[in-house]
Amino acid sequence: MIAAVHALTGAALGRFCRTPGQAFALGFVSHLPLDLSPHRDLEIAEEGLLLGTALGLVAAARGFTSPEFAGALGAAAPDVENVVARALDIPDEKLLLPTHSRFHGRKVRGLRGQLALALCCLAVLCWPTGQGSRQSSL
Repeated sequence: MIAAVHALTGAALGRFCRTPGQAFALGFVSHLPLDLSPHRDLEIAEEGLLLGTALGLVAAARGFTSPEFAGALGAAAPDVENVVARALDIPDEKLLLPTHSRFHGRKVRGLRGQLALALCCLAVLCWPTGQGSRQSSL
């Protein structure tokens, strides 16, 4: 799964959490089932650009201390392992996370499913909450 999609999913889940700590944990846990779906990853530079954009949007709309931003960070955090592995040329079978070491071989060519999930997450993030200052949208 593209790291930016992980981040947007974590941000959307963070919207339902009371604290940034809960949101980070939920975002981190959400990474695993998303990686189980067959998916396509991008090159490191593309991943970094999209992830930075997603995190920047969430931070601008919700703030760096918000549960949404914490959820985004938590969801993207496990992919640090992939970045390190690519940089050091470590084979997938040596990675620690089971969804990185065993399931990353199931690739698909298209990105439509990931785009659909990202759009759904953006809709959740933009939906009014009725909580005053937390009503800002992406």
